[in-house]
Amino acid sequence: MRKAKAHSRAWMWIAAVALVPRLLVIFTYGPHMSLHSDDAGYYRSAVWFLQSGTLSYYTPEKPTLHMMPGITFLLAAIIALFGQGAFGLYVGKIVFALIGAAGVVGIYKTVGKITSPAFAAIVALAIALYPPSVEIDTLFLTEPLFTATFAWAFYYLLKLEETKALRDLVWLSIFFMLAMYVRPNVALWAVIGILYLAAKRYPRRLLVRHAGIAAAIGIAFMLPWWVRNEVVFHKFVLLTDDSWNPLLLGTFQGQGYPPPANEGAVEHQLLREHPNLRPQRLHELPWFALEKQVAIQRMREWLKTNPQSFWHTYLWVKPQILWLRAYLPIPIFGMKGVQLFSIQRWLVYVSIIGHAVAMVFAKGRRLQLLLVWVSLLYFTLLFCVFFAFERYNVPIEWLMLMGAPAGLWAFVRWLLRPMAKHKRRRRPAAGRA
Repeated sequence: MRKAKAHSRAWMWIAAVALVPRLLVIFTYGPHMSLHSDDAGYYRSAVWFLQSGTLSYYTPEKPTLHMMPGITFLLAAIIALFGQGAFGLYVGKIVFALIGAAGVVGIYKTVGKITSPAFAAIVALAIALYPPSVEIDTLFLTEPLFTATFAWAFYYLLKLEETKALRDLVWLSIFFMLAMYVRPNVALWAVIGILYLAAKRYPRRLLVRHAGIAAAIGIAFMLPWWVRNEVVFHKFVLLTDDSWNPLLLGTFQGQGYPPPANEGAVEHQLLREHPNLRPQRLHELPWFALEKQVAIQRMREWLKTNPQSFWHTYLWVKPQILWLRAYLPIPIFGMKGVQLFSIQRWLVYVSIIGHAVAMVFAKGRRLQLLLVWVSLLYFTLLFCVFFAFERYNVPIEWLMLMGAPAGLWAFVRWLLRPMAKHKRRRRPAAGRA
């Protein structure tokens, strides 16, 4: 009984441990700590949204399809309530830190479903204290929001498979759609979730019915976005229309890619050929279409002229950029990102070995572990096809880093199985006596 109570309260301690370093960063470095990049862009977008009611990113006058509106709505609500001054910035950063802590709790609950509470706590505490995760949860970025919503969506997928309960389906759908509202690249993970349920022999009729309910919830979330895009842009846009810039950027990674040497040269060339598109920020959709065209042309040319370099970049160089570099752009407490590179490498290598060990010894949990593997492969493939950037691994790093604890858990569980069987045999014998 005491053990069960301790497990039920463990999430509170984990949340507290996660929150403390995040608050320390906020109050040590102040409310103006910023990348002066994407985070500043999202904040400006929220300010402009409050001023004009227009969801914009590059310039206040022009609506955008650069991103989904989730982070803009959240920041706009914070600014509306607490203002744009230092106090409002502090509140905003604390809200993001709280969301980050909620994400760590979601990680704990999810890993606990696959392994055990003790080993789940190891993974959660590692993420709670790892400097890249701490820092990113204090910045106005989509990563803290996606970490939390995706971790909880993952948890409710595992729970739904066990309970088949409508409430778990609803929570799964809500968290998944919230994740979509900040990171639309999660969309196809829904297919992975359905395949997982089918592999676990989810009743076929119930699966069809639940898929229909989830689709209805998804449409309810997306309908306002689709209507807005139709009204503003006079076209149906499913999610966003800015994935072509990362696709283009990805053709400048690795070695042996075709000329020119950088994206700036491509930009100047396009502006020479299409002078009516100056400035680009006022011609978002035509500019995205041109970036798509150039990106696909460059990939085809690269594959044709230097296939060995192409495949080496996309299958080897980009995964290393994504996973083997630690993201710490702003030094905190004397630590720099470069100093963490060797630690990151060691963690990833040990985790890969741990995942393999877990798959061998975790009888009865292999499908759950396979779900983790496939999810990791999905996001890795996605980022490597487009643009590999170490910041993108932070929201899914827990899936990788759970490998070592999961491997240890599976191996210990396998060693203890004979003892558990022996105990089960002794109980009936004791009862007959």
